[in-house]
Amino acid sequence: MAGGGASADGEKCELALGPMIDCMMILLLYFIMCSKLEQARFSKDVVLPIPRLGQGIKEENAAGRFIVDIEWNESLGEAKFKSAGVILTDPRELVDLIKRAAKLSPKNFRVVIRADQQTPYEYTQQVMAAVAGADVPNMMISTKDRGGQEAPMVKTAGL
Repeated sequence: MAGGGASADGEKCELALGPMIDCMMILLLYFIMCSKLEQARFSKDVVLPIPRLGQGIKEENAAGRFIVDIEWNESLGEAKFKSAGVILTDPRELVDLIKRAAKLSPKNFRVVIRADQQTPYEYTQQVMAAVAGADVPNMMISTKDRGGQEAPMVKTAGL
């Protein structure tokens, strides 16, 4: 009997809501954790520059994106490289991290470099060399749009 709610004996069937509520709570926790991980993928300490020429490309799909943050410490005169929760002082160590990430998501894999305006170019260049050393053909440099909004604009550079 479709939708009747009774068994063949004529008894009413009880719906067990406990397991369904457990599943809903697990799904809710899963989505909360995933949203927190996405927010932690990049450093809030990096202040992105506003591009002077062109509009750049607005990135729609975040799948396959490997973010490298370059944090410049003006008082110490040194840069820290952050990626996937790992803090490095030598950009050559990024090569192995990038290679491993590229193997995990080979389709549309790209490296996004985020550096603030005060970071000397030599550190950005060192990260670019690490991307080239990992044999990754797609690299982007993230900036802010002219309005200064947080939506990143990216310029694509093929290696």
